[in-house]
Amino acid sequence: MTPARLLLVLKTRWVTAVAVLAAVLALTAGVTALQPRLYTATAVVMVDYQSADPLGSAQVQPQLATGYLAAQVDILQSERLIRRVIEATGVADDPAERFRERWQAETRGEGDFLTWLSDRLRKQHLDVRPGKESGVISISYSASDREKAATLANAFVKAYIDTALQLRVEPARRNSSFFDERTRQLRDKLEAAQARLSEYQRANGLLAVASDERMDIESARLNELSTQLVQMQALAGESGSRQTQVRAAGDRAPEVLASPIVAGLTAELSRQEARLSEMATRLGDQHPSIVELRANVSQLRSQIASETRRVTASVGVNDAVNQSRIAQTRAALEAQRAKVLQIRSQRDEALVLQREVQHAQAAYDALSTRTAQASLESQSNLSNINLLKSATPPALASTGRFGANLTIAAVLGLLLGIAAAVFQELRNPRLRHADDVGDLLALPLL
Repeated sequence: MTPARLLLVLKTRWVTAVAVLAAVLALTAGVTALQPRLYTATAVVMVDYQSADPLGSAQVQPQLATGYLAAQVDILQSERLIRRVIEATGVADDPAERFRERWQAETRGEGDFLTWLSDRLRKQHLDVRPGKESGVISISYSASDREKAATLANAFVKAYIDTALQLRVEPARRNSSFFDERTRQLRDKLEAAQARLSEYQRANGLLAVASDERMDIESARLNELSTQLVQMQALAGESGSRQTQVRAAGDRAPEVLASPIVAGLTAELSRQEARLSEMATRLGDQHPSIVELRANVSQLRSQIASETRRVTASVGVNDAVNQSRIAQTRAALEAQRAKVLQIRSQRDEALVLQREVQHAQAAYDALSTRTAQASLESQSNLSNINLLKSATPPALASTGRFGANLTIAAVLGLLLGIAAAVFQELRNPRLRHADDVGDLLALPLL
């Protein structure tokens, strides 16, 4: 439809358009007159999601910010928060609102009154709107009294701040109780481990640094005994070899020949034998001098044999002494080795107990840190919610405003009137211009 034809239609069917406009204005005026006058007060808060935890133990990721703000809106509209507002303001017993009478009329006294009132306030009086891509939230409350609207809007803000803080502190308090109990158990475990280690060290003489020093001393003594045994085994081998040589060589052994007594007796024996040989050629065998010399020679030979046996025996005694010292040293070495092994075993056991103490200490320290943090969180009164604007009594009502409503109704009625006139024309078209013959009837105009 061309603008020219539209003007012709409105010119001829203006009655319909005016009737529709008048009907819309009349309906708007009637609804506005019947509608109760409500005042809407608005408070604005900002939720700093980047510091959701003022203590810094947890941060909200940027990609989760939208979900975090949606959760804050849900908290603002939760029954727990609205009940808190009802209790703080006493709105349930407001005589002007007569909420209890309405509840009795609607439910006949069935169900919970506070639950019903919470739903009614949330659906009919409360309006929570989060800002786009920001942490700003507008909290609006509508009431028949402007002062009451501002009071309740501010009450919702306060209840929201208190509830959000409580929701964060309550889990921290439960965690703090759990961590306190667990810390006490770990402390008892640590003390028990330390007591076992101390008792073991005291029972085995492994007191702190002295245990390492004792181990070093005993190890050095073991090495010294091992060196002494090797030296004694060498001496015993040498003495045993000398004893065998002495036994094999008899009076020709180097030890026998090196003996000054044997050497003196042998020289004296040679002189006596030479003298006996010289005198035997001059004197007879029965001569007293010959008999005396023979007795002297025999005595010297006996003394030489005795001294040879003594020297040979001394070599054997030296070898026996060496063997005895080897046995003693070997026994001392075995005893020292067993002692070192025992100390090492005791030290290893002490190290196991010490590691148990270290592990218990590490677990206790880690949990103590977490316990201190949980205790601090449970006592925190810091909030990440900041008040940007407090609600004030509104100057104008949000409903029942004749001027604004009639203006909107006039624009809407005018559009509806034009639409009604066009619709009527389309249902019952008329020839209003020469061009309509060709357009509407598809016939040539003569």
